[in-house]
Amino acid sequence: MPTYAVLGATGATGSNILKLLIKNPQNTINVYARSRSKLLAQAPDIASNKSVKIFTGDLTDTALIASCLKNTDAIFSTVASNDNMPGTHIAQDTAQSIVVALMEIRMTEPKAKIPTIVWLSSASVNPHFYNQGPAFVHWLLANSFSYVYTDLAHAEKYLKMHQKWLKVVFIQPGGLVEDKQHGHALSLEKQKTFLSYADLAAGMIEVAEKGGYDWQAVAVVPTTNDTAIEWSVPGKMIKGLTFHFAPWMYWLTKTLHLQ
Repeated sequence: MPTYAVLGATGATGSNILKLLIKNPQNTINVYARSRSKLLAQAPDIASNKSVKIFTGDLTDTALIASCLKNTDAIFSTVASNDNMPGTHIAQDTAQSIVVALMEIRMTEPKAKIPTIVWLSSASVNPHFYNQGPAFVHWLLANSFSYVYTDLAHAEKYLKMHQKWLKVVFIQPGGLVEDKQHGHALSLEKQKTFLSYADLAAGMIEVAEKGGYDWQAVAVVPTTNDTAIEWSVPGKMIKGLTFHFAPWMYWLTKTLHLQ
């Protein structure tokens, strides 16, 4: 019976992973979220599900995170933000909390099993993937979400510093949208936009179940062409570009409660 940890269970990817894992009664699931009330509002049934353990609190509470990760087979790290906030470091904070928590587990139990980290990243931080598309599209994405991608790149670099004892798989999908499952495939060669969060979740679970992808960049790609296009994306990109070239605008809109 596999045991999984889901970090960021209230987000679009984490919530879909949780939904899929719950469908298999053989799975045991440790769920981390910052807010218990938000988690239960989204998934009220997990409160009475004996296969699910809930961990809530601050991401920097490494004792809490260690309790969540202990004795698991894989960690789905989906803590993320699509908000192009100047100086964002949520991915780096998550990576550091996971590493420190696993170190604490190793110190108390030297023979403890170290789970595989299935780390949600983006094709936009990997030249192998983003060079497959038009240069202007990459420029547009890279600047619209520049702070997010910089944060992800630094987090990946930090995780790779621990390559001797960790097992990490970097999941690097193309553009993501809210839609149902249409079908997915795993690829080491190409990425494709758009992909639904539901298909991404299924792909991440497949990576954990199959194994054999340690320290590789894996794209989850749609196998059909009927994934919905999210028309709010252009608006998000315009806002992200504004904050990239005029970061002070982010704090101004925040102060004026325009976000």
